[in-house]
Amino acid sequence: MTCQRFRWGGLVSVGCGVHAEIISKYRHFCKSGSETVDSPFAPANSLSWSSWLAGLQGTGGRVKTTPEDFQVEEIPAYEPVGDGEYVYLWVKKRDVSADHIRRELARVSGITPREVGMAGLKDRKAITWQWISVPLKANPAGQGLCGAGWTVLRAVRHRNKLRPGHLRGNRFRLVVREAKANWESLLGQVVDHLKKVGVPNAYGAQRFGRDRQTLALGLSLLENPQLPVNPWLRRLALSAVQSHVFNTWVLNRLKAGTLRQVIEGEILGHCPRGGLFTAVDLVAEQKRLEAGEIVPAGPIPGSRILPAKGPAGLIESQLLEELNLCKLMDPSRGRLFCGTRRRALLYPSDLVWHAAPEVRGYRLEFSLPEGSYATVLAGMLLEGESWRGPEAGEKEGMDEAGEEGLTEESLEAAELSEVEGESATLGDSPVGGTE
Repeated sequence: MTCQRFRWGGLVSVGCGVHAEIISKYRHFCKSGSETVDSPFAPANSLSWSSWLAGLQGTGGRVKTTPEDFQVEEIPAYEPVGDGEYVYLWVKKRDVSADHIRRELARVSGITPREVGMAGLKDRKAITWQWISVPLKANPAGQGLCGAGWTVLRAVRHRNKLRPGHLRGNRFRLVVREAKANWESLLGQVVDHLKKVGVPNAYGAQRFGRDRQTLALGLSLLENPQLPVNPWLRRLALSAVQSHVFNTWVLNRLKAGTLRQVIEGEILGHCPRGGLFTAVDLVAEQKRLEAGEIVPAGPIPGSRILPAKGPAGLIESQLLEELNLCKLMDPSRGRLFCGTRRRALLYPSDLVWHAAPEVRGYRLEFSLPEGSYATVLAGMLLEGESWRGPEAGEKEGMDEAGEEGLTEESLEAAELSEVEGESATLGDSPVGGTE
């Protein structure tokens, strides 16, 4: 097959005819406005997603107007101990991408980008704090080291490199501007509801790229693995396919009214973290689910995923067949598709808010476990019954593009960085925009 160059939303990318054909079909699908779920490109049905909110209204308003309006502080899985062959840098950044920080630290330390370790990437249009590791041999200047938009606040030695997933979660501080006049009563109603029923732990739109182009690329790579795509972007795109399967599974359960109902043979997980197990005693497990002790754990498909059994296993198999993605379970595809499970619900127990009259809105604070998306929760709170779902894409004020959009910067970073295969399970690792 003859390769060709084509433009993707103003970006020059390298692909083949089959790739261009898929992108063309997706763009035609989007223009048609169809919501028939007969294609893996089909947009989420907004009425189905918003039904989770039981007709409640959102507060309205805008977030991410400025980087100061969206602040993210990493909650580490462990603290550096003070000795070892690595140096952990506590880095504050503003309005720059994690890839940019990786390249900058590599440049000033005289190491390669692959030697810089991060537990997870953070949003670009934000102020963020996170640990980043570099080898001791790099002899980093430590505290006071800085560049355009970032600075190192602390430097502590540790015994291992930071790897994807080495965090417990993130603490978010959001400013919501120009909310409805009665925002406080509306917010209280939605929060009370979500504390009872939980929040669908769906992947946010930034997981799939601007106009879902990352997902489109992943699907084309499944059909033609020989496409000339750099390793970083390949991992990102194939991960988006796995994430889309999970989101579709959550949406189907929501439409069927079974997202909070234990199904025979399904995999359940302790909440907010802990082990996984197969549902056997449906009555007992249903009581535990309703008490918030356990939640369903949906599929991130792969050859080594913990399989569901019975009716639940049949549901998952049929979903892959309907999406024409059974190939995700093929062991020959290697470690990129090991598979894992992702909890389908989370509970925002520490969510608090304060009035912000200077912006005619409010300030919102909450924590989420690793891999969860603040923009999904914010979409529910702000939009209420008009919420269009986590894969709806960009909306004015929500700034869903994130770091997984195919930007010039992310493509440049992908070319410069080499993939180490740091995460055995691609689909549930925090690759891309802030979880």
